[in-house]
Order: sequence, then structure tokens, then C-alpha cells
Amino acid sequence: MSLRRFSGSVRLVVLSVAGLSLISILVVSVASGSTARQSVATAGAQTFGVSIDGSAKGANETFIAYFPNQLQVHPGDRVVFTVHGPGEPHTVTLGTDVDDVLSAFDELTPAQQNNPPQSVIALDAKLPQLLPQGPGDAIQDAANPCFVASGAVPANAACPAGDSTQPAFDGTQAYYNSGWRDPGQKFTVSIASGTRPGTYRFFCLLHREGMTGKLTVVPSSTSIPSPAAVAAKAAHELAAAQENLAAPLQALRQGKAPLPVALPGKHVVLAGSGNPKGGVGSISEFGPKVIHVPVGGYVIWYLIGPHSITFGSNKSDDDIRTVAPDGTVHLNPKALAPAGGPGEPAHVKGGSGKGITFKVVAESTWNGKGFHSSGVFGNSDGPPLIEGYRLRFTRAGTYKYICTVHDNMKGTVVVG
Repeated sequence: MSLRRFSGSVRLVVLSVAGLSLISILVVSVASGSTARQSVATAGAQTFGVSIDGSAKGANETFIAYFPNQLQVHPGDRVVFTVHGPGEPHTVTLGTDVDDVLSAFDELTPAQQNNPPQSVIALDAKLPQLLPQGPGDAIQDAANPCFVASGAVPANAACPAGDSTQPAFDGTQAYYNSGWRDPGQKFTVSIASGTRPGTYRFFCLLHREGMTGKLTVVPSSTSIPSPAAVAAKAAHELAAAQENLAAPLQALRQGKAPLPVALPGKHVVLAGSGNPKGGVGSISEFGPKVIHVPVGGYVIWYLIGPHSITFGSNKSDDDIRTVAPDGTVHLNPKALAPAGGPGEPAHVKGGSGKGITFKVVAESTWNGKGFHSSGVFGNSDGPPLIEGYRLRFTRAGTYKYICTVHDNMKGTVVVG
């Protein structure tokens, strides 16, 4: 898992077997000719766009990536990061502490990246996690905007007074963090006029070394790709990532795993999927979307990625991210925890190590009334074990349900 440490209570784990996470398709009209490709020194600042995650037309998909993940700018330019997709948690985090850990991580071999030395772990530990490593709330200096010029980042506390006001980015700040962005939200990084030429790294405080990018500042006299060319590059990269999910998406909508294996059980729904060969994308859909069972029958959901099975939700319990009256961002316990029965166990045994094992690890019964939720499953022990949640229905009706982690991840159970 390299350095991708996730919440012990939420367990938002990115499974390497399916390359899981979320992004939106960026449709760009590219001008023809060299002016769309190159931009030299201009009289005014230019604005470049970067997509954080995203969403595709006709599919609920997510990508643990920035699009594009590399771009060049001049001092005085602006970079606008915009969140797309169905709600996977993300940040944009820059600073010398980020530069240090990513530079050290890049020097490791693939084997070392999966089991990094203590020196690299120590560099990573200087940066806060977005989510707790156990029960608790989102880490406040990660979940909210925070800008530390020098010194250590506050330990699990709100940013100190004066360090929550965003300055221009000059490459010298130790910690320059957007906070947990919601879909549609923007984070604008203004490059200070005196920023020294060089490459500055950024990453997500949840997905860590698995979601990174490079921002290279060059002298104003140096030609760079134009904003239109950067947008075209982003669209091309995103389209390739989406194409990688085409076959798994078709299989999921038929209730099939992305591998040639049968899902055990009579009435089975796959919650999420991805490409077993890898890639930055994953699918946040239930497949099949509608399933029929008799009264007294059950449905088994096999969960690939961090998802919940939630019935009877409302605005107070349908999203794991919540904003307090003072504007700070927190985890929403109602959306995270199981209701009406047990949720994901802390640890599950059952993976054989010789292939994928599907195993029901929690089950409950519901009469079709009120709020009922599995709570968020993260498959904390990961492949080769894929966890299942079984719910028995005792009352006829048509019941719609959602995932509280990912927007627009919806399904229906028809009972009777």
C-alpha cells in the first residue's frame, strides 16, 4: 500500500486489485494553430485549470488523479483546481514538506515504495492525514484550509490564527493546503511574482503518494503550453483513464465482477468495481442497479472500494462530509456508522492468498421502515478478500438506497 494510510474508523482504502477511486470528463474545445499550444510572456497573468478527480457522462466514475498532473506556469499566473466527480475526499496540498517526501519517495524502487524505509515514513508523517487513524473526526488542519510559512504543521488541530488566510504561493511555504474540497468547489493557487523557477509538487492528504502532481514555474521569457493546450492534455489523459474502465463498467451493470469469477449468492449486487490490471480509475455504481427479491428474501452486496448500503436517508445522514456552522469541515458520524444492525467488523479473516475470496462479513434484517445502513465498508484488509453485506427484507415495497461516500451512487430493491 506504500504510504497510503487511511482512516481506521472510516477505512477509505484504495484497493490495488481494482485500481479504485473517482473523476469527471473534461470536454474541451481546442483552438487550432500554434497559439493553442504555446504561450510566451504576456502582459497579464494567465489562468490554468486542473481537474481534481471527475465524472463521466453516462457513468459514475472516480479517479485518484489530477488532470493534468503536470503543467508549466509563469510567475504571476493562476492555477484553478476544480473538484469533479461523486465525492471521493481530496485535497490539493503543496509546500516544502510535500516536495521533500515526494522527492524521497520517487527515488525508491517499486519494492521499497510498497515497504518504505523509516526515513521516508518520517518525512510523510510531517504532513497530517485527512482522516483519523481510528475513531474520530477529520483532521482539522488537513480538512480545512491551512497555510504555514515555516515550521511544523499543527498536530490534529485547527490552523493557528493568521495561518488560515491564503497567501500567494511562492514555493517557500512549508505547508499550503486547500482543505477537503467538495465537488464543484475550486481552489485557486496564485503564483507569486517573485517565485523562483523550479518544480513544486502537490498531492492529496488522503491518497498521499498515490495522487500527485507537478507544477513547474519557468521564467516569464520562456514559452509554455497555453491554457487551452493544458486543458486539451487534461481531457486526453482523462479519456484514456475512462476507456480503461469500459469493460469493467459493462460487467458491473450486469452484476458481474471485473474478473472471470462468479459472485457467490442468489441475489447479488456488486458495489463498485475497477480494472484488475490497474489504473487510476474506479466505478462507483451498484450493479445491477435494480434487483428483485421475494418477501423474506435477501440481497448480498459485495463491496469493492469504500461504500455504504444506506436506506431511508435524508440530508443529515446522506454524506460523510459535513460543514459546521462556523464553516469548518468534519466527518458526519450518521453517514459513517451502521444503523439497524452491525457494520463492517474491525478485522476479517478469510482471504486465502490464492485468489479473490468473496465473504459475507455482516448481515441484518429490515422491515422497510426508517433509516437503515451498513455503515461505510472499506475492505480494510483488502484483496484477496472482498467483503459482503447481507440484508433480509421482511416487508413488500420498492426501496431506494445510496452510498454515503459517493454522490449519485444509487440502487433500488424491489421486494415482493
